[in-house]
Amino acid sequence: MKRCQNKFDIFHQSLSGQSGLGQPGSRLALSVLMASVWLGAGLLPAAAQQGEPVNLLSIAPAPADSGQIAVNSPLDIDQAINKALAVDDAEQPKTNPTIIAKPADQAIDRPTELLPTGPQATEPPATETVETDLPTEASASQTAPNDGLGTNDVYSSAKIGRRNISDVGLAAIGVGDTGNSQLDSLIWRGTLARDAVFLLQKSAIASQSKAITELAYEVVARQSVPPSGANNVAANLVEARLAFLANGGRSSDLALLAAQLPEAEKWADWRRWLTEHYLMIRDDVAACSIVSRQITQTMDPFWHKSNVICQAVQGKTGGARFAADILAANGVDDPIFFGLVNDVLSNNLATPAELAKVDPAKLDSAHIVLMDVANRPIPLEGLAVLPKQMAETVIKLKFLGPDARMVSTFDGLNRGLITHRQAGKLWRSAEQENNDPQLALAQLGRQGDALTTALAWRALDADTKTDRLALVAKAVKAEINGGNGAVMLPLYAELVRNALVDEAVAANMRFDDLDVAPKMAFLLAINQPNDTTTLAAFAGNGEALKAAELLRGLSGDAVDTNVISALNMWHILPVLEAAGVAVDEQDWLDLVKNAPVSGQGFGGLPPLLLKAVTAAAEARHVAETVLLANWLLHDVALEKTNPADLAAVIRALDMIGQGDVAKAFAHEIIAAHLMRRLAAMIPDGTQS
Repeated sequence: MKRCQNKFDIFHQSLSGQSGLGQPGSRLALSVLMASVWLGAGLLPAAAQQGEPVNLLSIAPAPADSGQIAVNSPLDIDQAINKALAVDDAEQPKTNPTIIAKPADQAIDRPTELLPTGPQATEPPATETVETDLPTEASASQTAPNDGLGTNDVYSSAKIGRRNISDVGLAAIGVGDTGNSQLDSLIWRGTLARDAVFLLQKSAIASQSKAITELAYEVVARQSVPPSGANNVAANLVEARLAFLANGGRSSDLALLAAQLPEAEKWADWRRWLTEHYLMIRDDVAACSIVSRQITQTMDPFWHKSNVICQAVQGKTGGARFAADILAANGVDDPIFFGLVNDVLSNNLATPAELAKVDPAKLDSAHIVLMDVANRPIPLEGLAVLPKQMAETVIKLKFLGPDARMVSTFDGLNRGLITHRQAGKLWRSAEQENNDPQLALAQLGRQGDALTTALAWRALDADTKTDRLALVAKAVKAEINGGNGAVMLPLYAELVRNALVDEAVAANMRFDDLDVAPKMAFLLAINQPNDTTTLAAFAGNGEALKAAELLRGLSGDAVDTNVISALNMWHILPVLEAAGVAVDEQDWLDLVKNAPVSGQGFGGLPPLLLKAVTAAAEARHVAETVLLANWLLHDVALEKTNPADLAAVIRALDMIGQGDVAKAFAHEIIAAHLMRRLAAMIPDGTQS
């Protein structure tokens, strides 16, 4: 008896004759209690605890009630968040999408390793005999780009069961279309699977190049022909891919991969994560489909807590109360959970005093889901309980507290999960009290963390003083020196453009040729070099126009050497040449005679790792090159790194057919040098 109780196992228990329930009066009382529970009377947890633990695995989900729960979700909140996250047509980012992952026992994985065909071809060994013939047709979103391999050629001889998937099929799961048209399904060609696992583990970090990091995530998420020998290390390969994406907070891609995993114990943690993800983004159908299967197979409280949430969000009041009572009867001690469930089922809005009673240190993911459903603001401390793979998921929560909204938005922006325009909208919708701009800047200079960065921008965005652009200059300098220049410069450029609508501010910029105007013009030139009309409205815009011309040269494939000379940026010549930008022929000796020559003090990239990048590129090992490059650049400042070494990376990207990414990387390098120049233009300790 004790052994059963300790294992939360009640299959072989009898309610009669145990724990004093053998008396006729006790049996009658218990019968009355259980009858009222089954009728949806909503017994209190204390009442339910009077009996023995109930067999959770034998309880079918309760039917829907006639009355629905009027869950509070104000339209203004939903619309504000959805509108902020909506992508403008003119600013369409690369997205990873959109295969719709089916529920775990319905989805069919498509192995994409080239399988033997012909008379002696054999099917890859499946772990069990449950098999499903693969369909011969697939939607465009599920089919890899046309690279000369027919879909049927790749998939024809495989038979896979969803619950018992072959190693080939497991290694081949992925996102059908990551948005990069320069990638095909053979990106792992030439790389051994064990080497792929090693590279995925070592390069699971964000590099200093957003363009290369984004490419690395696309390579890892993409459905493709697995590397050679993937059958032998399929599980390790998938684990490494999942960890890589998790480190970057790529929740959407992770969800698509996790939904394709077999329902084996090895992947139980990812199945739990997937359920939490679905609940947080309010995809209740997908989440509750998983939960409904799990509660008949396990007595893990996680799944039965999730069942309570599913019953609640589906409007099944009686079922939710019943499931909560059963949890309490079986000794689950979680007062925060039960309190939040009561709030949801009773349509109660918590008072500030009640909110203050919740200890953020005791929150878990189930609490976060319920707080969002119950319209309780989720505190900043609550984000700490969520794993890093939830970074993209968190942004979509409706009821983040102001500080939590500010920090989660910066995190998403820094990881490349949202655009700058979306970040600005989310920060403005956070209902954060506007601090004094001077105080916000002082805090930014002292701390420089995600919250102070967001608060400083928000304070300056709300400022209406005529001289506010002087404070923008100080903030930009602080962000560049703090390493956030590339992330925050587009947002501050937006503030400058918005401020120019004020005629008084615009007049100041037209005539202030020595103080703030040249700096603001230079900032805008880095951000949008093609917008020469706006640059012309600033006094003292000479250097800004040269900087804009230099950056435009990357897309125009030619740069006037007079521009390079005027900016004294001869050190970026290797970058320009590697990017295919033509430079006018010069009498270089004559230039040396008339121009000062000084060492720049650049640091070099690790020689062995750099050589591995170039060797992989020469062999046309696409995924290998990308992952090595991401690893190579993880802890270097682009403006402090030898341009000749960076040029070698540009050439490597070009060799593997990633010309667009190579150009974007070259742009990042030159922009980093220009931002360092901008920071030097702004004196310390003054308004400008």
